[in-house]
Amino acid sequence: MRYRADVRDIIYRYDGSFAGFLCCVFESYTRKEIPSEIVTPETEQPMLFEMRNISTEKEKARRVAVGLKRLGASVEDRVRVGFLSCAEEKDLVLLRFIRLCFAQGGQTAQMLGHTQVADAFALERTVNNEICRMIELLRFEEKDGMLGAQIHPQNRVLPMLQAHFCSRLPDEDFLIYDATHKEALFRQNGQVQYMRMERYEHAEGADELAWQGLWKRFFKALTIEERRNEKLQTQHVPLRYRQDMPEMRKDILQP
Repeated sequence: MRYRADVRDIIYRYDGSFAGFLCCVFESYTRKEIPSEIVTPETEQPMLFEMRNISTEKEKARRVAVGLKRLGASVEDRVRVGFLSCAEEKDLVLLRFIRLCFAQGGQTAQMLGHTQVADAFALERTVNNEICRMIELLRFEEKDGMLGAQIHPQNRVLPMLQAHFCSRLPDEDFLIYDATHKEALFRQNGQVQYMRMERYEHAEGADELAWQGLWKRFFKALTIEERRNEKLQTQHVPLRYRQDMPEMRKDILQP
């Protein structure tokens, strides 16, 4: 087996970007070691082991990215999607997965009986499941001449939502605010950017509130009280999504 490496009592610290993570992979190969932990400024806590700062260098990140692409879409997509997870130790899980795939080939991604492969697959599946839920349950409102929406995801799903909504709404300007991570996806005049944002104010225009009230009334009219199943409804629409859905919010008056 190629690319043997020892687990070291050392911690990698990087800037939290995907390019920075790829540089951690590069460092791991250069030093022939696997760190005991990988942290970012957001997750860092007092540690007992030696800390090594990994700088983000474009060329190093590019070389690792090219290697991932050669392994095939299954490996590359699993790493890119899994990186959006906010699970603990996701960076170390993905680093171990990458090393295994480089050693045994791209087909390794299908070996779900292997612990390192299964762990990486679990990250990808969790993020993809949340993305599907967000696409189904995200609600836009008209605000300040554009479309706006607020979400409370567990993972950083905005990059994956970008492709979907830019395709579905090619002529619309819109903003999607991730209230969990205080980030926003902003699209205007065909240009997309990400920004830090502290809060999102819901639309207060009379026309928009009237449409939301009408939608809530329609939603209620479809309800058959005798067949109401709160447990089943919660399975389809978990409680954490409802604060961002007009039909579920209690502050929207019905006309």
